[in-house]
Amino acid sequence: MLSQQTQLESRKRRKKRSKKAQTSKYKIRVRYKYHHYRWISTDDYGSFREMYEKYKDKGYTFWCVPKGDSVFTNPGIESIGEQLDSVVSANGNYEIPSRYFERDYSGDLVVVKPFLLPETRLTPEHPVLSCESSPQKSRWYDLQTRPSQKKTWKPAGELTEKDWVFFPLFQGNREGDPELLYLLGLYMAEGYPTGNQVYFALGNTERQLGEHILRMAEKHWNVKGTINRHRTGLLVRFSKPGIADFMRKEFGARAINKRIPSWILEQRDPQPFLEGWLKGDGFKRGNTWRLSTSSKTAAYQALLIGSRIGILPAIYKDESEARGIIEGRKINAKPKYEIRFHIDASKYSNKPSHVVKTDSGFWVRINKIQHEKFTGKVCNMETPSNTYLLSFIVHNCADLPPEYSSQDATWTGYRLDGDKTHTASTLKRYGRHKAWVDPIYNFEGKKVILVYNAQ
Repeated sequence: MLSQQTQLESRKRRKKRSKKAQTSKYKIRVRYKYHHYRWISTDDYGSFREMYEKYKDKGYTFWCVPKGDSVFTNPGIESIGEQLDSVVSANGNYEIPSRYFERDYSGDLVVVKPFLLPETRLTPEHPVLSCESSPQKSRWYDLQTRPSQKKTWKPAGELTEKDWVFFPLFQGNREGDPELLYLLGLYMAEGYPTGNQVYFALGNTERQLGEHILRMAEKHWNVKGTINRHRTGLLVRFSKPGIADFMRKEFGARAINKRIPSWILEQRDPQPFLEGWLKGDGFKRGNTWRLSTSSKTAAYQALLIGSRIGILPAIYKDESEARGIIEGRKINAKPKYEIRFHIDASKYSNKPSHVVKTDSGFWVRINKIQHEKFTGKVCNMETPSNTYLLSFIVHNCADLPPEYSSQDATWTGYRLDGDKTHTASTLKRYGRHKAWVDPIYNFEGKKVILVYNAQ
């Protein structure tokens, strides 16, 4: 009798739970691969496309970068949102993007400014390769802050000034003549093409350097030149159409759009080129070399060259609109970039509490985090390694939700649970969450699995 009464009570409890489940709300579980889980509350559930259209602007947003912001490419920097030949990945190599995405966005952006590096703008959910601080005690010094070097993908909106971001060691395996690289470094600083001629603009006291340029050019370019005095200094001149066209194509025609060719960036040892560049456009203060350029591309490329020689330089931008006078003409000064190569063992060195070098790159501490409102186009891309380099490494869009691609007129690659394939093991794993297969939507010939939990 007791047994029958126990069974009856058990049946009533099950029936009560069943009724409650039927009237309860559901939570759709959205998993970002390499990231974390988010939930969408809903009173019902339907097909995958119905769920996406209903909740795409309510329950969650997806990571992107404002269209037009800079991304490291081959050979320098380009604007994200354009068709890019290749981008720099977390392993320091070039990779070819396989897909691009663009959408409208209105909301907050996270502006992350690390020490040394330029600032980067991201949507709050964009995963950033980061690690936390690990304080280290010292017998003689105050508590020192160092990166834990335990890599994790953290949303930009959750970063703090105690976190560190990663800049990879740029890879290069080319071999070049050191003297030729030095000559090209001097051209990067002082040279420019005009018509069929190439000039090096030097100071009044640099005649010895001009004669050195003549000797190197005759040896490597098989061309003779002249040194002429100008009212602002000395001009080293070479007249050869082939050289002028080559310099214009590889280095750019004007100071503001100068760039370093990829075959120089990829040198195993770019030190001679950097020495020539510093000789022309740099000066030394203490143990710090300071290099000035009006080219944003060249400033960013200096980060890649610096990483090759084991020194991550600092970049500072001067946006003052001061007016100047050149040859009697008033001009508005262009924005300038100062690049500082801090040599070890000096008071000008990069503090270990700001940047720490490893075998694969540099951990750089975040200096400042701000937020700003944004309305406009945001973009992302997919790469083979799922990473690319802004001013630090971020995750790509391989796990974005389905979005319409104007490139191939298709809906592209995502399922709510984030998996690439849907097998019996997937169903088994999500069985406790009452997973079901979408009867309508298919992606790449495979059914889509939706996962929900009753509250």
